[in-house]
Amino acid sequence: MHKPVRKTFLGLDIVGFTRPDRTDSACLAMRRVLYDALTTGLQRADIRPAACEMLDRGDGIMSLLDDAVEPGLVLDTVVPSLVAALRRHNTMAAPHERIQLRAVLHTGVTISDDRGHVGRDISHAFRLLDAPELRLALSDSRAELVLAVTDAAWDRLRPDRRRPPVGRFRRTLLSTKEAAVRAWVAIVAPDLLPVG
Repeated sequence: MHKPVRKTFLGLDIVGFTRPDRTDSACLAMRRVLYDALTTGLQRADIRPAACEMLDRGDGIMSLLDDAVEPGLVLDTVVPSLVAALRRHNTMAAPHERIQLRAVLHTGVTISDDRGHVGRDISHAFRLLDAPELRLALSDSRAELVLAVTDAAWDRLRPDRRRPPVGRFRRTLLSTKEAAVRAWVAIVAPDLLPVG
């Protein structure tokens, strides 16, 4: 019998990963930057490696954090650290190797076996990463990241943490293949990159 376990999900997806101007080598390098940036953010938040399982998705990562990891810690420390690392990378990277991310912070239940995780909540997090509204949010921006925080994650924030880490959250209707859901969305950190 598989036991349901509560998790905090942090999903990250690289925008336009398979664009024609991106070689396989460039994609591999971008993925390495993403893993290093996420690992650094988790370390800065004092989240132990044992408290975070990273599921590779080729063009992104779904991190499953132990339920004891408060979503506010992800908002206040991991997300800003991730954005800062991406900004450093993007400042020096060729245009086709600059990274923008769609990100989702969600909490819920998953069950697992030796092949991986299943459950409505983890599926919901994956589907939100593909929401057209998140795709559109970055289409006219050069910001590093757009973040959607679900009501389930927002409700787990302490009242003093129900504020944006860098940027402003707006209540937004997001479309998934199953339903439209409301989430708190912010384009995190304004872009300062030169045109080119």
